[in-house]
Amino acid sequence: MIPISGGKMVQRIIALICVSHFCIFLLSCEKSVFTGYLEERKSENYTLNIESMPTNAAVYLNGKNTGHLTPCTLTWLKREKDTLTLKLNLYSDTTFVTYSMSTSGGKYFIDFQANSKNFGKISCATTPSNAVISLDGKRTNLRTPFTLSKLEPGNHVVGYSYPDHRDDSMKVEVAASKISYANILLEDTTQWVSYNTYNSKVLADMVYSVISDRDNNIWIGSINGLSKFDGKNWFTYTQSNSALRTNVINTLTVDKQNRVWIGTTKGFYVIEKGTLIDYSYNLPDQTIVALAEGKDGTMWAAFQGGVCKLKGSAWQVYAITNSGLKDNYPTCIGVDGNNKVWIGSRTFGLSIFDGTTWSYIPTSSMNIAGLEAGVASITISEGGVVWVGTTRPDYDYGRIVYFKNNSWTLYSQSSLNNNYTRFIKTWKDNVVFATKNGIGILGASNEFKFFRRGNSKLWDLGAYQADVDRKGNIWFATALCGAGKVKKILN
Repeated sequence: MIPISGGKMVQRIIALICVSHFCIFLLSCEKSVFTGYLEERKSENYTLNIESMPTNAAVYLNGKNTGHLTPCTLTWLKREKDTLTLKLNLYSDTTFVTYSMSTSGGKYFIDFQANSKNFGKISCATTPSNAVISLDGKRTNLRTPFTLSKLEPGNHVVGYSYPDHRDDSMKVEVAASKISYANILLEDTTQWVSYNTYNSKVLADMVYSVISDRDNNIWIGSINGLSKFDGKNWFTYTQSNSALRTNVINTLTVDKQNRVWIGTTKGFYVIEKGTLIDYSYNLPDQTIVALAEGKDGTMWAAFQGGVCKLKGSAWQVYAITNSGLKDNYPTCIGVDGNNKVWIGSRTFGLSIFDGTTWSYIPTSSMNIAGLEAGVASITISEGGVVWVGTTRPDYDYGRIVYFKNNSWTLYSQSSLNNNYTRFIKTWKDNVVFATKNGIGILGASNEFKFFRRGNSKLWDLGAYQADVDRKGNIWFATALCGAGKVKKILN
């Protein structure tokens, strides 16, 4: 306590704090000082509710992304004037200025679709032109070329239809005030028709087998499963919905009872009345490479281990150890009108079994100079002509020979010579050759045509198997572009 002159005492607190060379003085005010604390005045926030159609527009405040999407409420606004921008993919940005009049804020609704500048266009064109246009599944009765306008931003599906061409469509993204393009080369199906993963329910573009049943259903075996086409509808069989233990379909055939037999890399199956049944029990090997039905209804299969026959529910296996078969790795199999089984080998020519006796025909005994030693494909016509595609053991190429009137003859065509004929099919008096370079057709009048990449409508014609349906259309399986059909070509 320090006395003050004049007899008047005023309390004064003097605090002296010395730290090193610094001193801080805290002095009290005179006795009339306010002894509480002064509360800092808070600025009042206002709120803003923002909605849009469509929703999920990004909200920008004064040029910065708020991280909010419409509909949303901004609660921290402090300024009396703010610039807001809504950004929505494919639409034009919408910017507006807000003024805070009270803490209750305001409400804004932005209809992007009400702004005519937010519409886009699609330019529609086809080859050939004059195709009927459909938009999002609805026929417009407009024809190409034409530009569709006043379209909302987003994805639209444009479809085209033209006589004797496959209907086609494509997804097009439309943006505000911009023109998108939907240009399609329509597939001419006057003669050639493709069936692949893009335009059908074929399960893979690598197809090994195709067959037509007695009801003209088409069965297509691929590396991803089996597809059935009845001319309008598709049905599929895979590991996930059937008894198949693999999706790799190697070969197909149809028996006299209209049952579809399936050879795969993991077993032997049959489809009877829509049900797929596994017949692989007791087979020493599960990789089936070729199938043929005997005249007595016996089903024969060539597999990696020999050949086998199924009579009723019992298998009988023939191998080099228990029969006259020359090779345990056959490539093809066929049955003639006398129920003789012809079996091709990549190395040893032909083995023949008449049910009792085995015989052997090496290609060297056919009296054709320089003929390849192996056999890749075989078929027997209704007239009893045996057609054989030969091959070299280590190379995929060879020539065509046929057996008629107890004599072998070379069938020489430049497109077939030194080609690899994987499959041969006879239909009436026509012969179809499925080769690695294309499809060869020997007509009933002995005219020959060969279709390859470049002179057909399909960009790849490396064929594995071929068949002819009830209407005389040729179906074929290819390595890269699914299955195909040639119309109006056989007599």
